[in-house]
Amino acid sequence: MERRTFVKGAFGLVALATLGVAGVVAGAGTADAGFVTPEVKDAGSARGPVMAAGIRLAKDGDVVRGTYGDTHLFNVDVTGAELMRLADGSLTIDELADAASVPLEPATVASFFVELGQAGYLANTVLVNLTETQA
Repeated sequence: MERRTFVKGAFGLVALATLGVAGVVAGAGTADAGFVTPEVKDAGSARGPVMAAGIRLAKDGDVVRGTYGDTHLFNVDVTGAELMRLADGSLTIDELADAASVPLEPATVASFFVELGQAGYLANTVLVNLTETQA
């Protein structure tokens, strides 16, 4: 896996190209130091996003580092780590947005997980519709 850097943008969770690969992060929240994403047996039938198993999230100053074994994969802030910790497939995108410790729009959370999926950090495919209706 290649290292990705996830950073906060002006519009919330926004993609930033780093080494030719995109990534995202959120504002503030809580994260468990040393949390390791668990294996989910039936990720294909999950209601929402499921993180790939074995990614360790550990706070390092103002960021949370995502590693797999000895490989540094990405950096997120604590809200991004919180969303990743909650992504066990039991919550939909809307429910994840509601469960976050800071106010987040579902479209922002969807974009975050789309980026994680494109980077190869999800165990399942989550289909989202990012189209907004025009009044």
